[in-house]
Amino acid sequence: MRRLRALVVGAGPAGLAVAALLRRAGLEVRLVERDGGARSPGSGLTLWPNAFTALEAIGAAAAVRAASAPADGLAMRTPRGATLQYVSGAVLRSRCGGTGRALLRADLLRALWALQPPGAVRFGARCVGVRQDRAGVAAVLDGGGEEEGDVLIGADGIRSRVRGSLFGGDDLRPCGYAVARGVAQWSDPGHPALLTLGAGRQFGLFPLPDGRMYWFAAFASSDGPPPTAARCLPVLARDFGRWHAPVPHVLAATDPSDVTVTAIVDRRPLRRWGVGAVTLAGDAAHPSAPALGQGTCQAFEDAVVLARCLASAGGTAGVPAALRAYALARRRRAHGVTVQSHWMGRLGQWRNPALVAVRDGLIRAMPTAAQVGALRTAFAFDA
Repeated sequence: MRRLRALVVGAGPAGLAVAALLRRAGLEVRLVERDGGARSPGSGLTLWPNAFTALEAIGAAAAVRAASAPADGLAMRTPRGATLQYVSGAVLRSRCGGTGRALLRADLLRALWALQPPGAVRFGARCVGVRQDRAGVAAVLDGGGEEEGDVLIGADGIRSRVRGSLFGGDDLRPCGYAVARGVAQWSDPGHPALLTLGAGRQFGLFPLPDGRMYWFAAFASSDGPPPTAARCLPVLARDFGRWHAPVPHVLAATDPSDVTVTAIVDRRPLRRWGVGAVTLAGDAAHPSAPALGQGTCQAFEDAVVLARCLASAGGTAGVPAALRAYALARRRRAHGVTVQSHWMGRLGQWRNPALVAVRDGLIRAMPTAAQVGALRTAFAFDA
């Protein structure tokens, strides 16, 4: 029997993970990537235990652990430094499968690129649509060319052209806030993964390897476009300068060239993830606001389940049923993250002092056992 030919659109974390697992499942895999091969280094990101369960199956867990740093616990504070909630690293390791780890996006991509054979990716190939008929599926490329296969996976991000070709692309939903991300030359290896909640603002800190700290700042963007990366640090120094240590010190230790700013958008969950022999994965399927830090984690879960389903397709005739099984297995969990992330982001942007006091009081009153139970559910994934 001829091997199934899989075409993956997008060579970010989701696409690279899907490609590695499909190849291991016996499929012939081809990636197309709109960029020309030279990528910006990006900022940091966080991965949680469910991501590492998936990375073990993908074959990149050891490399990603080596390039990342663990956070010693998980904490929430007020701008003055009062603790709203804290779960120790020991409890996370014993009850939740591990702590969060942070790394540079470039280092994550490097670990996933190491799993790809030479010539696996066609760079500078921008997908503008999808063609599907009895002969198979194809990514229609800018300029008129095509790449063909038996199954096509759109892993081309929140503004996915594959998704747009299947379901339309006019449903982006502004979340009303922007996020600045940066890397500071500031060392605190024993620091927890920390989220500080203010009135209409949030600040997060995660230790990185080599004496650095990954940080993010969320702030309302409803009054106009967010500041550019070049102008962002002075604005953040003004808005967060009186917050608890080490927030001001971390900002002062950041080079402006290591800052990115993004207006946050998401999409409402889709009822279907695909049509026929075409499906979606990662942000193309279920883009989420970054409030839970689960976007990349959920993409890796997609990759594992998708490869498992396609491995049992039994030929081209079985592909549509395999893709439906994949979506059925993943939709509820991934869409739950999308909805939760959307409302957590909104919650963090409350400005009214009375509402902020109620929010902080509810977080402070939540029993640690309930918090640990929620984390166990979020981090549980059977690869």
